[in-house]
Amino acid sequence: MDEHVRAADGVWAVGDVTGVGAFTHNAMYQANVAVFDILGSEGAPVASYHAMPRVTFTDPEIGAVGMTEKQAREAGLDVKIGSSQIPSSTRGWIHKAGNEGFIKLVVDNERGVLVGATSAGPTGGEVLGALAVAVHAAVPVHTLQQLIYAYPTFHRAIGDALKQL
Repeated sequence: MDEHVRAADGVWAVGDVTGVGAFTHNAMYQANVAVFDILGSEGAPVASYHAMPRVTFTDPEIGAVGMTEKQAREAGLDVKIGSSQIPSSTRGWIHKAGNEGFIKLVVDNERGVLVGATSAGPTGGEVLGALAVAVHAAVPVHTLQQLIYAYPTFHRAIGDALKQL
């Protein structure tokens, strides 16, 4: 399968059959890439999986995007880790019972960008959205450290994790 999700001439593959993450959101993403390619749209998107979000809807929700710390180290990256505990955040304190969780950031120290992140907590999958944008777009850590994180939200724990870098 190529970057336009073409499996062969005139054949496009989407979803589980591709072997690239068995997630509904991945099938939807690939279908979008295929439609643009089939229609011959100028500037059609190409499939890129470096920021594939993964969420397990347990209690707490566990979301991850990009590389794990182990994968980043195995890829030879100079890795820096930042983390924060959800119960230590203001929203975690307000939430009380059921506030267990954490944010973990995996940074390519040489490039100064997130290459992976994990968000576990009451809204771990929702918090993951901001982290997925950062990994996908290679947003510089310096830029992420300058953001104003709404108060009091679970997202604010991202800022706390960035301080640990």
